[in-house]
Amino acid sequence: MVPLMDQFYYFALTIVIGMVAGFCYDLYKVTRGTLKLRRIGTALGDVLFWLVLTVVVFVLLLLGNWGEVRVYVMLGLALGAVIYLNIFSRRTTSIIQWTFRTLHQLWRWFIKALSFTWRMVCLPFRGVYLLVAIPLGFVVGVTGKVLRGTRTVLNKLLGRPVRRVKQSFRNRISSIFPIFEYKDKD
Repeated sequence: MVPLMDQFYYFALTIVIGMVAGFCYDLYKVTRGTLKLRRIGTALGDVLFWLVLTVVVFVLLLLGNWGEVRVYVMLGLALGAVIYLNIFSRRTTSIIQWTFRTLHQLWRWFIKALSFTWRMVCLPFRGVYLLVAIPLGFVVGVTGKVLRGTRTVLNKLLGRPVRRVKQSFRNRISSIFPIFEYKDKD
């Protein structure tokens, strides 16, 4: 038989465990509100919450009174949860909400700082790219138009002789350098 003082100690411990369960409930409630879970998310969150809470209470009971479950244990758990929810819940909920808002704000500042740093690192490269790409794009566009126009004019004026010269040039290059084997599109 367990001495009376030990039973009072176990009862007080179960009240504390009930208060821990109440805190876990507030933490879950604020988390669920912050994440704005819908119907399925809430259902899955509820199941996960109760599974985690069951494990937490079980481990605390194992550590406190070797896992003995008696009527006074159930009463202590319920009494602890009621005490917590009536006395500490409002303050704790506001502290948890403030903590979540602060963490969210810090996270946003971190992301903004990281984004700003990335832009500053990339800025010189972007400037060099724009200084090179715009003139080079203009030159390529003009050169392409000139070459297409020249080819069109030469094809109309000379036709077959140009194709023959072109083919013989390709054949010579491919005989010197076998890598350059051209396939004529004509």
